[in-house]
Amino acid sequence: MSGAFTRALESGFVFLDGSMGAVLQSISFGGGPQWKIPEELNLTHPDLICKIHTEYLDAGATVILTNTFGANRFKLTEYGYDTANVVTEAVKIARKAVSAFPGRMAALNIGPTGQMLEPMGSCSFDEAYEAFAEMARAAEIAGADLVVVETMSDLYELKAAVLAVKENTKLPVIASATFQDNNRMLTGADPETVVAVMEGLGVDAVGFNCGDDLEHAVQLAEAFTAAASIPVFTEPNAGIPVVENGKTVFKVQPDEFAKTMTRCAELGVRVLGGCCGTTHRHIRALVTACSKLKPLPVTDRGTTLVTSWSSTVAIGSDPRIIGERINPTGKKKMKEAILSNNHDYILSEARSQIDAGAHILDVNVGLPGIDERAVMLSAVRTLQRTYPVPLQIDSSEPDVLETALRYYNGKALVNSVNGKESVMAAVFPIVKKYGGVVVGLALDESGIPSTAEGRLAVAEKIVRRAEEFGIPRKNILIDTLTLTVSSQQKEAMETVRAITLVRERLGVHTVLGVSNISFGLPQRELVNSVFFSTALAAGLSACIINPLSAQMMGVFNTWRALSGADEHCLSYIDAYSNSAPVPSPSAGNTAAGSVATGNAANGSAGKPAGKSADANASALVRDMNPADLFAIITAGLRDQSRAATSELLKTHTPLQVIDDYIVPALDAVGKDFESGRKFLPQLLLSAETVSGAFEIIKAELVKTGGASESKGTILLATVHGDIHDIGKNIVKAMLENYGYSVVDLGKDVPPETVVEAVKKEKPGIVGLSALMTTTVANMEKTIKALRDAGESVPIVVGGAVLSPEYAERIGADYYAKDAMASISIAKKVFGS
Repeated sequence: MSGAFTRALESGFVFLDGSMGAVLQSISFGGGPQWKIPEELNLTHPDLICKIHTEYLDAGATVILTNTFGANRFKLTEYGYDTANVVTEAVKIARKAVSAFPGRMAALNIGPTGQMLEPMGSCSFDEAYEAFAEMARAAEIAGADLVVVETMSDLYELKAAVLAVKENTKLPVIASATFQDNNRMLTGADPETVVAVMEGLGVDAVGFNCGDDLEHAVQLAEAFTAAASIPVFTEPNAGIPVVENGKTVFKVQPDEFAKTMTRCAELGVRVLGGCCGTTHRHIRALVTACSKLKPLPVTDRGTTLVTSWSSTVAIGSDPRIIGERINPTGKKKMKEAILSNNHDYILSEARSQIDAGAHILDVNVGLPGIDERAVMLSAVRTLQRTYPVPLQIDSSEPDVLETALRYYNGKALVNSVNGKESVMAAVFPIVKKYGGVVVGLALDESGIPSTAEGRLAVAEKIVRRAEEFGIPRKNILIDTLTLTVSSQQKEAMETVRAITLVRERLGVHTVLGVSNISFGLPQRELVNSVFFSTALAAGLSACIINPLSAQMMGVFNTWRALSGADEHCLSYIDAYSNSAPVPSPSAGNTAAGSVATGNAANGSAGKPAGKSADANASALVRDMNPADLFAIITAGLRDQSRAATSELLKTHTPLQVIDDYIVPALDAVGKDFESGRKFLPQLLLSAETVSGAFEIIKAELVKTGGASESKGTILLATVHGDIHDIGKNIVKAMLENYGYSVVDLGKDVPPETVVEAVKKEKPGIVGLSALMTTTVANMEKTIKALRDAGESVPIVVGGAVLSPEYAERIGADYYAKDAMASISIAKKVFGS
């Protein structure tokens, strides 16, 4: 971070402007310029945009955002505009405005593409990256001072945008997500996960914007300031919108807005502004209210965190388990699976380890004669598509690490670097760029030191060089290296002693691959378990073990109870109170044996808490029954659904397969989604899995001369003026998989088009979607047009800025909070 933005952050609060869209909508309703998209006004009415910027600067804004929220190629090309041209003109306008206010800054505003990224959608990470990079390059050339990436509902898209800015410009960047009322992004990430990933990528401030009511903003501010070691940013809405006289109105007044924002400032938020519904009056009140406050200092939380796309695992005093089984070394079946690209087997090993209590999964695909880069990327994508558990990317090849980390959705554990200068020079820049936690092996050009002091010296060198590359100690784990006791007996306890030395002298956490200790000895589990307990007593932070070993998990669970990490011994009691000891599985057996299901997110290891879809699926992936379609769907094993459906159709009718397997499985996944056990990517993966099953069912019906019977027709549309259709597309996918016929009119659909389609298609339900506050008024117009045309069809509305009260006010019959709510409404209306 450098320049004016750095100085502003160091000197006090930084104030951003308020809404552009709401102000433009108000002007348009008042007889001002009409527009299809706000960005076109940069070209047609630059003086109007400059006037709005100036009002915010007069109100005290330190930074104004360019009128470019939707100026990416995906959106602009639909209207015949060029991204570079629109961005350049927008930055010029903003620069003209700030020129009269010394010390103020113009920020490029980047919003979401409006596309759903893979694996949930068809837009690739690279396509999104290029769209954002195009904006960033043009903005820097035109003179932008910084970039604000905001209103992102997908952590992966936020990562693409941040990388695009950092790799193509030298501009500071603020990263902001938008959250649902459950404190998670649409795709599942919570504030702690967003902070960990964005800090790792090196953003200059992180936070949240948009959302619903102001109290929720205070809750999020608490979460972000508790987790962040960098400045926190917030731009909440002026409350929840309502429609009055055909206009979208925000009821929160400037004084009320400012009062809430001071609470955020007092919690430690340093960068403050307004989103939907806020005007220069709100910003003036905010600046005035904060003038009496002194910003809290930004402090490093010092927590070692690794994440997936939705969950975070802290590594510290409470030891963590890294599952070792996705590794071909000594595992014939895993080797065969990697060589044959058998993802089902890899997923089964992942599921078994998660059920057994693994917090992180090691992924090693290193085999001679393969394209390790491609195979690793495929494995990582497959695992992340299916399970929300952080991964350890395990490879000795820097290009493999870089590719995997670039496309990893989260903050990964990176295995590994060592004390060799050539290796550190190759690996540390990759870790710094993508923000992982790196494992440092205590060896260098001289080999593995025989003493604990020697390994400490190598560890010191690794830590020092990492810090020179900008990697803090909290993002380093030291592996003091387990050697085989049968051949290097004197060094076994040196490994354990080194754990204590590293922890006490360097203040970094440690990790150890435990099972090497017993190589060549009988009763290896006995040796492993005793050595493991000794390492835990020395302060080991994370262990790479086989979590399917009852003996090793017994040591782990018992140690957590004895050390106090398992408060009140609750996890221990949960794991063992109702189960008898069972012999440990052999090293080559993938069955989970006696190990009970645990919650990988919170560190417990015990029995299943309830009959969730995950619990129903766990047995499947260990001992696959090809006809168990229910478990295949709930586990999201899309590659197996066709074969399972074909097998079932040998003894069941198509209707029986749908009613007895597919619908119950979707219901189970839906309940897990509603309860927070599953998230949108998993919901859509199960829907995709069902699509494969339906392909087989339809083919069978064609062959037998039958026909699939629709449960009812539903017409969907994103309302006029709104080009965001992600939510609508999610609802469409779920409805179709439940057996409803969907007529999709697309996005930016005028009211008269909806009326015509209803008359033609005669649907049982009409579903309307809107994301932007500037377009929700068109939802009311569409409903009115339908009623004026004499159409009494039930109308369902949904979208991020809507509420049940708002839906009722504009004349809708139902409000759908999410895709599963849409299913419930459809069942109610159609009776099935």
